[in-house]
Amino acid sequence: MNKKNSVEIAYQNATNLIDKKEYTQAIVQLNEILKIFPNELNSLYLLIDCYIKINKALLALETTHKALEFKKDDRQLLHLEIRLNEFLKRDSESINLLKIFVDKFSDMSALKHLTTLLVHQDKADEADELIKNFFENNDEYGLLYRGVRHLFASRFRKAEDAFKKVLIEDKNNIDALRFMGILAYKTGNHDIAEKMFVKALMLDPTYSIVWANLAHVYTVTGQLDKAKKSFQNILKMDPENGLIWAELGTVLNKLANYKDGRDAYLKSIELKPDSPRVYLSLGHVYKTMGDIENSIESYKETIKHNNLSGEAYWSLANLKTYKFTNNEIEEMEKALKSEMSDIEKCQMYFALGKAYEVEKDFDNSFKNYSKGNKIKKEESEYSSMDTTDNTSKVIQFFNEKKLMQLSSSKTLDRDPIFVLGMPRSGSTLIDQIISSHSMVDGTQELPNIIKIAADLKRKNNLYPEILDEIDEDEITELGERYLNGTRWARDSAPFFIDKMPNNFIHIGLIKTILPNAKIIDTRRDAMDTCFSCFKQFFARGQLFTYSLEDLGKYYSDYIKAMNHWHKVFGDQIYTVHYDNVINDTENTIKELIQYCELPFENECLEFYKSSRPVKTPSAEQVRQPIYKSGLNYWKNFEEHLQPLKKIIDEIS
Repeated sequence: MNKKNSVEIAYQNATNLIDKKEYTQAIVQLNEILKIFPNELNSLYLLIDCYIKINKALLALETTHKALEFKKDDRQLLHLEIRLNEFLKRDSESINLLKIFVDKFSDMSALKHLTTLLVHQDKADEADELIKNFFENNDEYGLLYRGVRHLFASRFRKAEDAFKKVLIEDKNNIDALRFMGILAYKTGNHDIAEKMFVKALMLDPTYSIVWANLAHVYTVTGQLDKAKKSFQNILKMDPENGLIWAELGTVLNKLANYKDGRDAYLKSIELKPDSPRVYLSLGHVYKTMGDIENSIESYKETIKHNNLSGEAYWSLANLKTYKFTNNEIEEMEKALKSEMSDIEKCQMYFALGKAYEVEKDFDNSFKNYSKGNKIKKEESEYSSMDTTDNTSKVIQFFNEKKLMQLSSSKTLDRDPIFVLGMPRSGSTLIDQIISSHSMVDGTQELPNIIKIAADLKRKNNLYPEILDEIDEDEITELGERYLNGTRWARDSAPFFIDKMPNNFIHIGLIKTILPNAKIIDTRRDAMDTCFSCFKQFFARGQLFTYSLEDLGKYYSDYIKAMNHWHKVFGDQIYTVHYDNVINDTENTIKELIQYCELPFENECLEFYKSSRPVKTPSAEQVRQPIYKSGLNYWKNFEEHLQPLKKIIDEIS
């Protein structure tokens, strides 16, 4: 019998053994064949398969490498090499091999697999760049590439035309669907973006980058439960994705699920320790939960990983109770001489302002606050004239006669207690006092009323004039929309607080759609209020606070609006003065609780013992007993505040 015949018999024996799942004996038989014919490809394939079946991945990979020595372009072997490296958790090697595979074979499924691995390594931007380059270099995908090119160049109409043509030819083209979704997201058409991504995922539920795209749509549109589930779907496929754990943590915190949000951030850091942004987010959630020691530690970890993080330094300053060391002040001054983004530089100036303020170096403090405010003012498009015009328009519309003519709401719920006024006027303190009551849920600064007002438009008619066209059922529906839209932020108490200060301009709308809502106007000394705003870096909004003149004009508009609301609604609005809370605490708090039509509870006097989460800049201050050091504090900076004082004096 010649060698060839004996090999054929041995090969058949090996095949029979594999059919019987006797893999170890099959391996012996196959190795005998390869001693005689070392390049016998079919035997190598079977040997690799046997090693895989008995969980000997390293031996399978070694055998694959031997086969590739003489069959270097074999598609099946190259694919096996990639899969085996993945199994062995050699992600970087898998990615490099996939890049070679995609270049060599222009393989779309391999590209999708590659982008999924990149997303798992927090490299979504690189994944998008590879997709763009793939379409650019493959004529077969020319039309799709043109669409991608137009998309990245912001030529949205041309991109849409290209993607639509691809989908006419193939309605299930998953990449065209994804890019149509990205286009819709970029142009603010979130409903369309959601539909495109959902359809793509119905075709391939394992496409991680599309799950991430969809989660971002859900986050932006406030569908936070769906965003949470989308990130959780990615983590089911890839539980060691540090970036997605961090994104999940952010969504959980927006859902006020702070403990799980904290744990998600900790998991992210465990998987990816060099993550300054995650340490920063972790510091924020610790602050909200009242765990100041760990909050400080997390902010300092951020600075260890990124010494130019103005946000981390400002976060320490924004605790209001932290005292910077001389060394930390020197490090901030040094950092400002480096290349920094405007936003980080701005926050660093605010942090230095606070640092020097604590040292009672008020001139240096004001100088840094001014520099920080100047950066924010220059980047914003805020117009005090627009605010004044809008205030006048709202006051003129909601006159006593008009309020009698508007349709009446049948939403008579007494649940909401609105705490509003100027930012930094003591509203967080009032919120903390009332929400210490067993019958009241504290929530946060809810945007729902502002969103309802912004959405009220019909043809050429806008808010507030559009209210003339709305009947009783629609007015009632707006009240129900508010109650339903805020339910996620509540617990089980019969009442809840909405502490959005800017709601003061919408009191007419609130009383129209929720006639039984309680409204508390918080007041503090005008100069203390405005200066406190000036030295506060706000994470979002409040653009009027970055100029002394804008602050004075905004305060003037606030007073005009509140004078009007008190005139038309009378004692339906309760004004609480910060000075009274400080100087006559017990009586003021009892009157406040009485206005809310609640039985008095002693816990309201011991509000600082409450363990409820607080998300505003005053979070740590309201966890302390009443103190008087904030009264007339502005006088330390009086010589610098004359432009503001001039406007305030005119109001008085």
